[in-house]
Amino acid sequence: MERPAPGDAGIDPRAYLLDRFRADATTLRERMAALEAGAARPGPDAATSRAMAAACDEVVDLITGLPDGDPGGRREALHGLLPRLQELAQRHAGQPAVRAVYAGAITRIRDWDATAHG
Repeated sequence: MERPAPGDAGIDPRAYLLDRFRADATTLRERMAALEAGAARPGPDAATSRAMAAACDEVVDLITGLPDGDPGGRREALHGLLPRLQELAQRHAGQPAVRAVYAGAITRIRDWDATAHG
């Protein structure tokens, strides 16, 4: 089942992003455990999956620290994360899969803003 997009009516972007990155971290950890148990799976190896899950956790931590208040404050708070997420993406430029986690958070925030605020 596809998750609703954060720009959909009635969807709180903070809650959406928390759900999204928590679920991604869980999926990556399950993948890592399966690979470490000897299962063959296409895609990132166990170490990369572990690093991506840690990046998802970091995104969750950043979002958890945001106020859960009014829509205007929420918009400012999400925008306030963009420089930090960009910095994290640049710091992990040598690890494309990890960089993609941070870049994905940036994209989702920008997409929400564009959808919700034109």
